[in-house]
Parts: sequence; C-alpha cells; structure tokens
Amino acid sequence: MITKRQLGLIFILVGSLAIAGMFGMDLLGAGQHLGIGPAQQKALLAAGLVVLLGITLIPLGDKPA
Repeated sequence: MITKRQLGLIFILVGSLAIAGMFGMDLLGAGQHLGIGPAQQKALLAAGLVVLLGITLIPLGDKPA
C-alpha cells in the first residue's frame, strides 16, 4: 500500500521532471516562440501545482492514501 508521504514524493518527482522537461524543450528550441510561450507557462503552472500538492502530502506521514 502506498503512503501519503510516498505519494507526495512521487508528485514532487513528476512535477519536477515536467518542469525540467519544459525548460529542456525551450533550450532545444522545440516551440514556436522564443523563450517561454503561453502553453509552456500553463504547463509550468500545472507542474508547480503538482509539486505543491506533493509538498502538502509529505507531513501526513505513513497514513495510507
């Protein structure tokens, strides 16, 4: 069974990888816009919210999810 702490760590990992992926795409020039475009801004915001959700789950400890 997965605990809330483990779920929080998973959310942080997934959100962080998404943020790194967005900046990686920007460095490779995969988008139409120079710099961070509107779609990347929304994706970064969503990934940031996932990280924040993960951070709030960590203090709940070993309670089952």
